[in-house]
Amino acid sequence: MTMQMPDEGDISTRVADELLKYVQGQPGLEGAKFSEPPRRLTGGFETLIYAFRLAGVPSEFNGPLVVRIFPGPGGAGQAHRETAYQNALADVGYPAPMVLLPGGSHTLADRAFNVMERVAGNSLMDALFTNPADAPGIADQLAETLVELHSIPIDGVANKLKGAGISVDGSSSNDNLRHLQRYTADPLLTHLDPGVAWLLENQPSRRDALSVCHGDYHPGNVMAEDGRVTGVLDWPGAQIADPEHDVAVSLVLVAVAAPGLSGDIPAEAFQMFADAFLDSYNRRRSLDDARLSYYKAYRLLRAFLHGSAARTPGVSADLQPRDQYPWAEDGAMRRLVSNFRDITDIDLPLPAGVDTE
Repeated sequence: MTMQMPDEGDISTRVADELLKYVQGQPGLEGAKFSEPPRRLTGGFETLIYAFRLAGVPSEFNGPLVVRIFPGPGGAGQAHRETAYQNALADVGYPAPMVLLPGGSHTLADRAFNVMERVAGNSLMDALFTNPADAPGIADQLAETLVELHSIPIDGVANKLKGAGISVDGSSSNDNLRHLQRYTADPLLTHLDPGVAWLLENQPSRRDALSVCHGDYHPGNVMAEDGRVTGVLDWPGAQIADPEHDVAVSLVLVAVAAPGLSGDIPAEAFQMFADAFLDSYNRRRSLDDARLSYYKAYRLLRAFLHGSAARTPGVSADLQPRDQYPWAEDGAMRRLVSNFRDITDIDLPLPAGVDTE
């Protein structure tokens, strides 16, 4: 399965004019001009990303920049959350690109956006596909950068998040489960409720010591140059939570979703990479195995519910995934069912039309 970039429709014809007008409306940037006009970049299944440079601006705006444009409903909240987390982490030295101009209530082509530093280098995913023999070192670098995130003292970050109006009360697990319950409340998906019931019954007790978690951490969101990580991207799903949540998400993304996007690379190669990543993380920071299994089950079920909604005619429109959804591919749906069963002993029924081979 090959994912296409999100359709930009008529947005590209509006970005340059609307973006420059927005920039020129900011204090101290009235004389801004494009030295390099917006150019579409690859990356992201939902957002539209354009690279550009400015002239006639103060030094902090004089480097490579990107504007990240979010999808419709919920985009403003995603943009605000991304700004709060990225800037709080950049302030403590973590390699998150600084958002220099939050869109706030403004829009580009009627969509929320952020203007931020453009990170140098290429993604670890590109490095992995370019040089598969480097997989052990890439897995180690990926794990090391996540351990660094989870080891950041959260008090200072939490205070900055609170100042931005972002909740850090540790209720994210309940919010996550309520999100899944919206799906099984749909009459066409109620047969999947045993999976949600398992998560409710086995929810781990709250831990005093939590970590900043990325929420979508995988090789495509980590940039590197000359062997050094230069930036971690894509923070709208960030939260204060158990570090096992983040690690579980990474394992599921790599071992379950990625094989459907990889062409001829066997699924076993992705499982080996996931195992190497987990081993590398555990060498640096211990994990609770029971919590890790629980959060894997959560991420598996979340993807399966979204994929089932995408493949079940008549499901409520507000439950349908936006744009493309890589988990809805036959192989991914089968892997989701198999992995969820291994953890919970619950056999989720595949949607009609999914090849069972």
